[in-house]
Amino acid sequence: MKRKIIVANNLLEKKKYGDYTFPIDFDYNTLFAYEYGFLDYHWHYEMTFSVILEGSMEYRVNDKIYNMKTGDGLFINSHTLHTAKGYNNKDCAFLALMFRPNFIFGHEESIIKTKYIDIIENSGQCPAFFLNSNNQSHQKILSLVLEASDIFYEKKSCYELLVKSKVCEMWTLFFNEINPILQDEQNFNSNDVIRLSKILNFIHSNYQSKITLDDISESCNISKSECCRFFKKATRQTPFEYLLNYRIKKSIPLLLSDKYNITEISENVGFSNASYYTEIFKRIMDLSPTKYKKENLVKLQKCQ
Repeated sequence: MKRKIIVANNLLEKKKYGDYTFPIDFDYNTLFAYEYGFLDYHWHYEMTFSVILEGSMEYRVNDKIYNMKTGDGLFINSHTLHTAKGYNNKDCAFLALMFRPNFIFGHEESIIKTKYIDIIENSGQCPAFFLNSNNQSHQKILSLVLEASDIFYEKKSCYELLVKSKVCEMWTLFFNEINPILQDEQNFNSNDVIRLSKILNFIHSNYQSKITLDDISESCNISKSECCRFFKKATRQTPFEYLLNYRIKKSIPLLLSDKYNITEISENVGFSNASYYTEIFKRIMDLSPTKYKKENLVKLQKCQ
């Protein structure tokens, strides 16, 4: 069964990583393991270190795009909207280390929290940080993520202590790497996240209907020009481009179900006609709907 990112109305991912007693988890996965072959927009309370194991992907975090290849990594801060997709309809394998910040600092009054966590988590100046496989310091950080993962899955004696030791060592290197440049980062504050969530929620709830820029801008009480400027800054797409991408994504399960023809599918996801749907599908997915369906049905049959 394909994985699916389940989110609340505010795009908070509902899945829990780890638990109260040991708030950390490691997730080996591929983009094609997910329902639509990419990661939907979502956020979570956990901090994340992703490592690309095979292939390449485009990671979008708030207002920035990160082009990542095998060996690269990315830190994603807690409370940060992000999405990811592969290139040219190709798969990508990755490891995600997910942990609540208290895994490192322990209790709320800890000096570790105030000196080494809050400056990154709460400043709003570090939504993400790219870890380049060609950078020796970055390589060491990523290698510690992989080492911690191996210990976590082997679960030998005292593995919890060993995992924490590796993660704390990794955070020390990461903090020393990022702290000097925090002041140079662009700020994407919590009000921006709320505004973006409102726009995305409106699009997700109304994609099957005719939507205008007036409708989208009114959903978050800003002007049309400000809506376009803000949304493109946050996602590197116009609201209309995002709407088209979302409609195509929602059409894929209908296409693969083999229950509907192209006209029925296009109408169901908000396109005015089948030819326009086919044109946009090919532009976004690099394949016609018919060819995409044929190729993916073959993949599904091989997996059965």
